[in-house]
Amino acid sequence: MRHASAALVAALLVVLAGCGGLGGQSPTDASPTIESVDAPASLGHDERATVRATARWAALADGAAGGDAPNASLDPVRVTVRIGDATLLAENRSVPANGTMTVTAPVDAAALDPGEHELVVTVGEASATRSIVVEEARAATFAVSGIEAPERVAYGGDLSVTATVTNRGDLAGAQTVSFRYGTAASANRTVTLDGGAETRVTVTFADVRLDGGDHPLVVATANRTRERAVSVVHPSPYGKTTLGLYVDDEAVDRDVSGVVAAATGYWERNDERYLGYPVAYERVDDADAADVVLRFERVERCGVEDDDARYFGCADLLVDEPRTPMTATVDPRISDAEMNSTIIHELGHVQGLEHGDEPAGLMNATSTLATNSPVKVHLRGDDGAVTGPVEDEVAAALDHFAARDDVVGNDGFAWQFVDSARDAHLQITYDERGEVCFADGGGSCTVDGEYYGQQDVRLEELDEEVVAWHVGASLAPVLLDEVPPELTGEADRREREAWPE
Repeated sequence: MRHASAALVAALLVVLAGCGGLGGQSPTDASPTIESVDAPASLGHDERATVRATARWAALADGAAGGDAPNASLDPVRVTVRIGDATLLAENRSVPANGTMTVTAPVDAAALDPGEHELVVTVGEASATRSIVVEEARAATFAVSGIEAPERVAYGGDLSVTATVTNRGDLAGAQTVSFRYGTAASANRTVTLDGGAETRVTVTFADVRLDGGDHPLVVATANRTRERAVSVVHPSPYGKTTLGLYVDDEAVDRDVSGVVAAATGYWERNDERYLGYPVAYERVDDADAADVVLRFERVERCGVEDDDARYFGCADLLVDEPRTPMTATVDPRISDAEMNSTIIHELGHVQGLEHGDEPAGLMNATSTLATNSPVKVHLRGDDGAVTGPVEDEVAAALDHFAARDDVVGNDGFAWQFVDSARDAHLQITYDERGEVCFADGGGSCTVDGEYYGQQDVRLEELDEEVVAWHVGASLAPVLLDEVPPELTGEADRREREAWPE
């Protein structure tokens, strides 16, 4: 009886369990809940993502086995994923035996309008919502993300620059990329890029001619600018091309600005040839701001003592590095022609040239007719201008020396007539009644001209036929190493009339 009772109880328990009599839930009554929805809060205008949701049937999950195998006791459920009006997923799916279902669906922002959208995940009777914001497409925005260039460039050399340009926007676009180096050199390139793309753009600035030191290298788009410094190595001891020139001309009784401009212009035209580096002069109004000060005042001494010397000018000699400022002094009493040559000479010193350096004529320690080219000659008479046969005779004498290849102190002799003593290196005065050279009888002699250091060849009471000879005899000791016999006092009348043959 005892064993029979136990069996009866066991059978009863089985029946009760099958009828749910112990409080269990029938699988046919189970419903899911959506435990999680994994979705991005925002998407770029063309970004893609995957929505992932997890649904659970609690009644099946407790102790159920079978993994993802379908539960045969439950009907399939409807699964949908929608965003706004768009359906991302719609299908009937079997309920997994383990009570856990994973739902995934792709979302493509390119198919959606910008703005906020509601995401709805539905599994059977359960649903969950999320909000996804689709961002506006960013307009093309070009940035300079890098500049490749050397740290320094030699004066007159080429500077190659490469910039990396990136479109940080979403949309494709085209922009002008501008390159600028220093204050003058610039170049533009048109660049087209898709959103997020980048490219390298290279330009070359040829023959860079800037002052020494750092100069800004700027690369710019319509949206961004990037800058770095590239240094120019300048060959000038001054470290730059343009020198500030202060002119103190209070002691001059005339306007000499044109003379100064002509002298500085000479070096600006011949700088590379004789100096090996470029130079330009710019007048400044403040001596303290000048690199070079040009003063006009009498020069009594310059370096070595020589009581017999006439000094037209004196200047600081540039050695290694310039002092601030360098000074050049020019006598204000000399003619404009001589002043031009003297300023050129003295500026040669402040630029590093010594006596005897090229240009040899202008840098000669002593100024003579032979060192000037062309020699500017003012021919005048005792009563005004000289024309006709006398002028022709003077020109013939000067042409004779221009045709010779043995004139001292220069590569050759050249000359030209000018209209005033102020513009001349040399005066020639024809005086039919003169008494300067000789009190009685005609002849020629050389005396001081109107300006300091200027010579005046006087031709007094001479027949026209011998004018050329007297000019030649006066100039030969200055222009030639050795005076030929026909230009000495031993020449007779016939030889004088015939010269130059």
